[in-house]
Amino acid sequence: MEHTKIQDRLFGMRDEKYRDFQAKLIPDVSQDRMIGVRTPDLRALAKEIKDAPETAEFLNSLPHEYFDEDQLHAFVISQKKDFDECLRLTDGFLPYVNNWATCDQLSPKAFRKNKDEFILHVLRWVTSDKVYTARFGIGMLMQHYLDDKFDPAYPAVVSSVRSDAYYVNMMIAWYFATALAKQYEAAVPYIEGYMLDTWTHNKAIQKCVESRRISAGRKDYLKTLRIRTKDPEEIRIKRISYFEGILNEAETMLRSESDCEANGLGERLGALGAYYMSDVWKDDFAADEAGLLPCDLPRGVLSEDGIYDVLTEFGK
Repeated sequence: MEHTKIQDRLFGMRDEKYRDFQAKLIPDVSQDRMIGVRTPDLRALAKEIKDAPETAEFLNSLPHEYFDEDQLHAFVISQKKDFDECLRLTDGFLPYVNNWATCDQLSPKAFRKNKDEFILHVLRWVTSDKVYTARFGIGMLMQHYLDDKFDPAYPAVVSSVRSDAYYVNMMIAWYFATALAKQYEAAVPYIEGYMLDTWTHNKAIQKCVESRRISAGRKDYLKTLRIRTKDPEEIRIKRISYFEGILNEAETMLRSESDCEANGLGERLGALGAYYMSDVWKDDFAADEAGLLPCDLPRGVLSEDGIYDVLTEFGK
């Protein structure tokens, strides 16, 4: 099956009304690039051609001319069972992904295995400066690493991502909403500590409120954390005060030789460490150096030695 024959197959399944509907949902793709093939038909075609020798030519023919070819490409990769082949094809395809639909349809079955190796690639994608590579990485982290393979370090990585791209920030919000449903104690300090930008923070809370997986009590609490002010300095003060409280609690435990995990401080200490390593902390530190913080605001958390010593003592 040659590349041109694949195009012929796609045009043979064309539904112009569906194309017009789809174009409204994916504004980043010109309607001229849309053939209008329904998703079930694309999945069926991908399953049919996934092992055909000629399909390799199609997978190497990048960039594709049509959006539907991109979709088919994502579905073919998702059918691959060999981990190394799937990883190679994904890395080759991601630079050409230019819309949220293709990004989110790319969900290879092979990645469900080998998670210990796969995480190294996921973290590489998360920190990419390419919009849809970063979105894909965050999506993989959400899909595969919020259950038995969860590590409290992962929310820290996602919270550190800063982007002007709507589709990256929406995925960050989606990640934290899901993390709050599955790993609440580890995720909530990033919301309590205002570690996300305002839009993403509020969108994550909105998604939580709309979720059926989060209790009514937690929803009510998360609503109180919505950012309603337009003054960034007010949020800065709240953040510094929040992490100052964690630092003080940790110092108290050190003096009393208490176990931070037994006292429920472990997850919040993880967030404190993420704050200390983040650009957010650097911004807060710079604001302090510039004299922008209230004189009476406790700010031991902005002392490099103090926060470093506590984190080191607790092994964070």
